[in-house]
Amino acid sequence: MTERRAKGSMGDMAGLDSPGGSAGQTPMAGLPGGARRQRARSAIARRQLWGLVALAVVVVLMLTVPTVSATNAESTWGQVPASVTKPAAPGTPGITVGGYRCGPGVRQFPWSHYAPICVPKWTGNNGGATWRGVTAHTIRLSYRVASSTDLKLIYGIIPPSVIGTNNEAIRTMQAYIKAFNKVFELYGRKVVLEPFTGQGNFIDEDTGTGQAQAEADAVTAATKLHAFADMSLVDSSVMYITSLENQGVVAFGLYLQDYGWYAQNAPWQYTPGPDCTKEAEAAGAVLGKEMAGRRAIYAGSATIRAKIRKFGIFYPNNPQSAICADQLVAQIQRYGGTVPVKVAFTFNLANLVNQAQSAVAQMKAEGVTTVICSSCDPVTPAFVLQAADNQAYYPEWFFESYFAGGTTSLDPFVQLFQKDAPAQVGGLLTTGEPSLPPSEQEALTAYRKGHDGNLDGILPSYPFTYSSILMFFDALQAAGPYLTPKTFEEGLANTKELPPSLPGGQLGGWSFGPGTFDPASNFGIMKWYPNVTSPQNGQPGTFLACNGGALYSYAKAGEEVPAHTQPVCPKR
Repeated sequence: MTERRAKGSMGDMAGLDSPGGSAGQTPMAGLPGGARRQRARSAIARRQLWGLVALAVVVVLMLTVPTVSATNAESTWGQVPASVTKPAAPGTPGITVGGYRCGPGVRQFPWSHYAPICVPKWTGNNGGATWRGVTAHTIRLSYRVASSTDLKLIYGIIPPSVIGTNNEAIRTMQAYIKAFNKVFELYGRKVVLEPFTGQGNFIDEDTGTGQAQAEADAVTAATKLHAFADMSLVDSSVMYITSLENQGVVAFGLYLQDYGWYAQNAPWQYTPGPDCTKEAEAAGAVLGKEMAGRRAIYAGSATIRAKIRKFGIFYPNNPQSAICADQLVAQIQRYGGTVPVKVAFTFNLANLVNQAQSAVAQMKAEGVTTVICSSCDPVTPAFVLQAADNQAYYPEWFFESYFAGGTTSLDPFVQLFQKDAPAQVGGLLTTGEPSLPPSEQEALTAYRKGHDGNLDGILPSYPFTYSSILMFFDALQAAGPYLTPKTFEEGLANTKELPPSLPGGQLGGWSFGPGTFDPASNFGIMKWYPNVTSPQNGQPGTFLACNGGALYSYAKAGEEVPAHTQPVCPKR
C-alpha cells in the first residue's frame, strides 16, 4: 500500500514570513517519518496483503482526493531556526505559566494525572507563523459540526441525553480549551476553536459515500479556517480525516485503526487510543489465553454455561475493521484458540435489523457460546442483542470498542443496550477500566475550571472529548515553541517532558515515546453488572473490574494475562 503524505500548501499564508527560509518557501514536501515501533513493520505488511478490494478503495481515494502542490521540495519542516528561543529543561526550578511552582519531577499543574513535567514560564521568539494555522499568538483547531440529518438518525437510536448535542459538544470543547490555555505552556500562543458546518456527514462517509463532500470539508478546514489540526471526533469519519491529511491538517479521530495505519500516516493522525492492534493483543490474550478451552460461565443460558467456549466474531464491513478483526483472530489463534464463525456487517440503518437477525441465527446454529463484537460501534450491538433476545439465544458477549477510550463500553451506552435486551448484558465482558466517581474525574474538574465553576451544559459523552483535547495539549507543550506537524509528532516521543501518567487516572494509564500515536498503556478485564449503580451517571448498570482489578501492560502484548483460567469477576 502506497504511503500517503499530505500535499497541502502554505499559500494561504501569503504575506507572512516563512519559517526557516525565504518568503514563499514551505516545509510541506518530503515529509520524514519519525521513529517507529518494530511491530509497525508487520502491521504494515498485513495491511498490504489485505486484498484487492481494500487496495482498490485506497487507489480510488488517492486518485480522487484533490491536492495542492507543495512549493518546497526539501525536507525543512523539522529544522528549528536558531532565532527561536528554547524553553528551559523540564523540571527546572521556577514558576509555570499557570502560576504553579516548578521543580524536578513536578507536573505542569497539579490536578491532572496526565500533565507534562513542568517548565518555567517561557518568553521569547516562538518562530511566529511556523505552519498553516499557527501564528505568533494562536493555534487554530477546527471542529466540523454534525449535520441535522445525522443527528436525527442517530437520535432515533441513541438519545441526546447519552450522546449529546452540537451545542454541548462545542461548549465542552471550549471549556476544556479555556482551562488548558491557562495552565499548559504554549510559548506565547493560545488554542482557538473554529467550529463550522460542513457539506458532508459522517453517516454517509461511514457507509462509503460522500467522498466529494468530505474532501470539500477538509479544504474548508485547511484553506478557509486555516486549521493546524481538526478535532471533529464523533462528527468525523475515516474518509474525512484522510481528506484532512491530504490537505496537511493534523487530525484526531475517534475511530480506532490498527497501528500500521497510524505509522503509515504519520505525522497526521492520532487518537487517545488504544489502537486496534493494542486491543487485539489485549482481547486476544483474554479470550485465547485465559478463556479458551474453559466453560462459558458468564453466558445467560444454563445450557450454554455448561459448554466449552466456541468463539464467533462480527465486525463492520470495511477494510480497516476487517484488518482489526483479522488481528484479533490471529491473537486468539496465537494461544491455540479458534474463531470458526465470522460475520461482517454493513453499517446501514435501513437493514441492520435483518443483518442482526441473520448473524444471530448463524451464531446460534453453529453453537457459538461467546460472541465477539470487534470494532464495536455504539449502534450495531443494540440490534444484535435484541435479535439474540428474539431468538432466545443467551451467550457470553465480548466487546472490543471501535471508538477511542472504549466509548462503546461507557456506562450510558451499555445502559441503552440493557433497556432493550436486559437478559443479554449480564454476560458482557470487555477490556478497560471501570468508571471513577465524579469526585475523582479530572474531566469534570477541567470543565468546571473552564466553565465558571459549574457543570451546566457539559456533553454527556465528555470522556472521549476530554482525552483527545488533553493529548493535543500534551503534545503542544512537548513540541516546543516551533510548532509544525513534525515537532508535534516529536513531542509525543519526548519522554523527558511526557513521562508515564500517574496511577489512578480517569483515562487509564498513558505512556509516550518514539512511535506514539496513541498513549494508552494498560488495560484490565471488566464485566457488566445491570443492577449496580453507575458512578458516571447514577443510573443502574456499570462495569466492575475482574481479576481483583489487575492491570496489564499493552507493551507486554498479553504476557501478563493469566493462562488457562477464568476471569474472576465479582459476584453481585
